[in-house]
Amino acid sequence: MNKNKRLVFVHIPKTAGSSLNLFIYQNYSRDECVLVSNPNETPQINEHIKCILGHNLYGQHQELGPCHYITMFRDPIDRVISNYFYLKDVLHYNHLGSLEEFAQSAERSNLQTRFVTGGQVDLEQAIINLDHFTFYGITEVFQPSLFLLKEIMGWKNMNCPKVNVNTKKPTKEFIPKKTIKKIEQANQLDIQLYQVAKKNFENRLQSLDHNMKIELQKWTT
Repeated sequence: MNKNKRLVFVHIPKTAGSSLNLFIYQNYSRDECVLVSNPNETPQINEHIKCILGHNLYGQHQELGPCHYITMFRDPIDRVISNYFYLKDVLHYNHLGSLEEFAQSAERSNLQTRFVTGGQVDLEQAIINLDHFTFYGITEVFQPSLFLLKEIMGWKNMNCPKVNVNTKKPTKEFIPKKTIKKIEQANQLDIQLYQVAKKNFENRLQSLDHNMKIELQKWTT
């Protein structure tokens, strides 16, 4: 793995990114990292920065040259629900409206697609851009995702606590079916992108050799 390339974490909200940040920090000193809190923010980069964390959109390579892009995908319905209740109950945003309104708003819908395209609502471009990611994992299989990431990047002696989990949010089963339907309708591109990413991830796991599968089993138990 080319360690001279900067690592760019395309952190899609509510995809276990805070936990992944801690995982990444085990391989870089804090002064080698810059954290982006807003997708529209332009990070201050110097020659010492090796890792760009936070809510980055795809596209940093246009300014920085070749990068190792990494990201995590999550079931779009679960992600929208988690994002809504995190903003509402944890950050106490009072202007979100209902869950249905939140899910269908232009700036909130198909967010995973937007991050992977660099801001466009374009499924075809998002799928094309997947090929430019060194790694992408699946939140629902977080530990196997971490295993693949550390193997791809050549990282050793890793551990990762889970943080920033909103235990009070309702699960999908407790959301009215008509609301779920509205979320699905508003996030069709994300649903299709997630299916492609998940299938590719599963294929990557299946392609591991026998010894690597044994190591994966140890890592996840």
